Amino acid sequence: MWSTVIDDLDRAIIRGLERDGRLSYRDLGNEVGLSPNATGARVARLVDEGIITGIHARVDHSLIGRPLEGYVDCWLTSREAERWAEFEAYVLNDDRIIDAVHLTGKVDYRLRVVVSSPTELDELLMALKREASISETDTRLILRRFPVAGSG
Repeated sequence: MWSTVIDDLDRAIIRGLERDGRLSYRDLGNEVGLSPNATGARVARLVDEGIITGIHARVDHSLIGRPLEGYVDCWLTSREAERWAEFEAYVLNDDRIIDAVHLTGKVDYRLRVVVSSPTELDELLMALKREASISETDTRLILRRFPVAGSG
């Protein structure tokens, strides 16, 4: 059951911050038709209620030496709790893995990875199998990105 009611102004604020998390309350307020103080109060409420969980930087990894980005679907070697813990510990400590989700369906996890080269991707995939209890992977490289509604 929903404990928080959000209205069209809250949705507009969320869209604005998703597009550009560095917007000032003045600029964001101008976009949504509120004063800076009213905008700040709404943002604070959205944060307090856990709707906005953080403002994050969007990084161009190619400019810091990791131009290849992709998704790696992973299947664990077994369903033992130890294997899950080993995998999650590995993921938390490898900075080439920038996002990880546990999924329903046939795949156990999907990773978003950034690497410098095909060789580094190969090294990462081998390390996942050797050190993170992964039996199988399926990898797709991102060819290009383009903006969609809500992505900024």
